[in-house]
Amino acid sequence: MKARYISLGPLIDWRRVNRPIDWNEVFRNDDPVVLEIGFGNGEYLIRRAKTEANKNFVGIEKEWQSVWRALRRIAQNQLSNVRLLKADARWAVHHLMGTGVFSEIYSLFPCPWPKERHVSRRLFSNRCLKRLNNSLVGGGVLWIVTDDDVYANWIKEQSEGSGFQVLHEFIPPSFGTKYETKWVNEGLRQFHKITLIKKQDSLFMPEGEIIVRTYRVSEFYPNDFYPDPVRGNVVVDFKDFLYDSNRGKALLRAVVVEDEFVQDFWIEISRSRDGRWHIKPASGCGWIPTVGLQKALDAVYAYCTKRSEQTGAAKQS
Repeated sequence: MKARYISLGPLIDWRRVNRPIDWNEVFRNDDPVVLEIGFGNGEYLIRRAKTEANKNFVGIEKEWQSVWRALRRIAQNQLSNVRLLKADARWAVHHLMGTGVFSEIYSLFPCPWPKERHVSRRLFSNRCLKRLNNSLVGGGVLWIVTDDDVYANWIKEQSEGSGFQVLHEFIPPSFGTKYETKWVNEGLRQFHKITLIKKQDSLFMPEGEIIVRTYRVSEFYPNDFYPDPVRGNVVVDFKDFLYDSNRGKALLRAVVVEDEFVQDFWIEISRSRDGRWHIKPASGCGWIPTVGLQKALDAVYAYCTKRSEQTGAAKQS
């Protein structure tokens, strides 16, 4: 298969570095760092990096097609001051960004999630804004451009108590991105620009990652292996199950949804040297240590324990 990117050098494998990320170490300098949340195909990000060589730029995007297009642009322009993260911004802003590191954060045309049942998926909730305030240097600026009237007003409402001074203005098309071009072609000639200037630190403590608890059980019965799904604020569904009797190893695919953040990974159940079975996230899956992941492991452990007790009781009878 032909690679659609030229070089993967600017792409940060955030699963293999210390978190939060030390951007001075990444760029090997102490120049101001600018963050773009949702860079699309990278048009605006790359233009700024070219014209503002005295700054470092970080872009977050979760779609691979957008990432490889941006990687091509970075290589074609021979830029050394851009790094990319392929990640869900709703998780990344809380765990990857650090405190007091960005001089500027911006987002162009984030999805407004207009339906009432989807409001929880919107970026820039009050909690998110407080975290972004925490990531900015003193006097740093967060600005958001949107075509959506309701979303613009919602962001202003969410800014209450976030430590920002809020400015709202209308601006003409200015960025030349894919979505801006789309709205212009549909007849829009002005957009909302919400500028939030950090005036004080928000009363927000960044979340630490949970320490994943794995399990060992004395018995494991692969036949008819159906752990119970989890429901509530966190949803866990179990999908495919594979078992290799020769290697003494099973893999169970889990899909976890929490706060609209989705993980799809494998849980490994493997026989240890002491004869017990170890329940843990499988390596190589790129899993993230969240409450939902832990609940998936808890559910597998609970099922294994229950099966062991049932089997033991049946043998005694």
